[in-house]
Amino acid sequence: MNLLQAFPFSLMTREGIPERVAFAQVVDPRFVDVMAPRADFRGAGYQFAVGLLQSAFAPEDDSDWRAYWDTPPDAKTLADALAPLLPAFELDSDKAAFMQDWDLPEAEQKDISGLLIDAPGEKTIRDNLDHFVKRGSVQAMCPACAAAALFTLQINAPSGGVGHRVSLRGGGPMTTLVLPNDPAESLWRKLWLNVLPADRIAAKRPEKLSDVLPWMAPTRTSEAKGGVTTTPESVHPLQVYWSMPRRIRLEFPEKDSEPGVCDVCGEHSAQLLRTYRARNYGVNYAGDWLHPLTPYTIDPKKPPPLPIKGQRGGVGYRHWLGFTLGTADNRPAPATVVRHFYARRSRMGAARLWCFGYDMDNMKARCWYDSTLPVHTVPPESQAAFAGVVAQLMAVADEAGSLLRKYVKAAQTDRPQDREIDPMVGQSFWQATESQFYMALQRLAALRAYEDEQVAGVYRQWLLATRHVSLGLFDTWVQGVHIENLNTRRVVQARAELLRWLNLGKVARPLWKIVNAQQKESA
Repeated sequence: MNLLQAFPFSLMTREGIPERVAFAQVVDPRFVDVMAPRADFRGAGYQFAVGLLQSAFAPEDDSDWRAYWDTPPDAKTLADALAPLLPAFELDSDKAAFMQDWDLPEAEQKDISGLLIDAPGEKTIRDNLDHFVKRGSVQAMCPACAAAALFTLQINAPSGGVGHRVSLRGGGPMTTLVLPNDPAESLWRKLWLNVLPADRIAAKRPEKLSDVLPWMAPTRTSEAKGGVTTTPESVHPLQVYWSMPRRIRLEFPEKDSEPGVCDVCGEHSAQLLRTYRARNYGVNYAGDWLHPLTPYTIDPKKPPPLPIKGQRGGVGYRHWLGFTLGTADNRPAPATVVRHFYARRSRMGAARLWCFGYDMDNMKARCWYDSTLPVHTVPPESQAAFAGVVAQLMAVADEAGSLLRKYVKAAQTDRPQDREIDPMVGQSFWQATESQFYMALQRLAALRAYEDEQVAGVYRQWLLATRHVSLGLFDTWVQGVHIENLNTRRVVQARAELLRWLNLGKVARPLWKIVNAQQKESA
């Protein structure tokens, strides 16, 4: 099975019909999305497609990029560009095989379900803790799902025990993709928005295919003795799209010897894979790697850059500034494709930012998060001022959420220092204010200037909204306290202090001064 001639992810037509086609057919305007039986496979499918276009069909410059945005290439042109990569995308081969080690003597045989990041591990099964994802639910995969699972694991690999390396971005990285605002836009444009001019990735072409696709040469193993680390200087920068930290070899049955139904996609297949071989000490990625689709925390005093991971609570508006325009201290800095969009493509109109990834606790997948944030297009010359005002809105929210947690805790007990606060108190604030934040963001994006006179109305609306929500949530959380533990005087005092500091807090007070100066209204 060649994954370029038989793309392992289905493409969805405008009528909602999934089709399995050659990858070069992504240029067909009939297709609007990638379909997959699992959410993590769908995210991986987009990354697979973007990686292919970046590796084999990257535009020379922004003018070249714009030409293909306006008029996509035909399928033959794209297929011709992909032709040199065909040998590297054979899934079942005696030699080089897609995302697999060349040879694994003395490797451990594992069940095929082990390729799935959320599959219960050996200890979980031994301790009978597989309450949600049950053992034995996936015993066989068709080749397409096995390829999708293998790619998904390699680019997201969490820690897996001694010598089982994590992905180039660490375990459970957050991926952000810029998408057109119209969901009905063609798949080609959805992918092309995330392809960069060639010189933004590397100044020169790779000398060897294995510098980009690591399975095309013997694995750069990382044993304590004789092993090596793999830095951006060791290989070609395009390897960020094709990192291969795990040493894996799929075990194929004899052709047509084991037909049946795939446990992942539910489709009948002439071949089913039940096992694979694995060994530790694969490629150990280290150094200043920057994946173009991932935001990073960048601290010059503490290199290397740290990729943002999936985290408890998911992605919401509290991440908006860091994932789009970036914070002043680069904690985080947006993904390269997002920064390039704002610098060179923002005049094309509004867009969306698709954010997804696993929240991992070492080897355990706690949750898969999948969110979409609005991307407001602001002229490059106004972006710094716009970001500064948004940062003030975020600071108000941070302060209000912190005050809510503090005074709910104070209302619930005489000794708040001895009690842990329910994490959902803070989370409830962010959820309850999300729609108001995006309304404020829309108002800001429509402004032509960001002086106090222009933004005072937005500040007022946001200050009132966060105050109203905080007081309402305080009442809700305090009413949930058991009657025996409820102290009315303590509750009244805590609520009064909450209201006071919502108006006089370090962040809120100067913004109220701006509102009062411009609109003659005080807190």
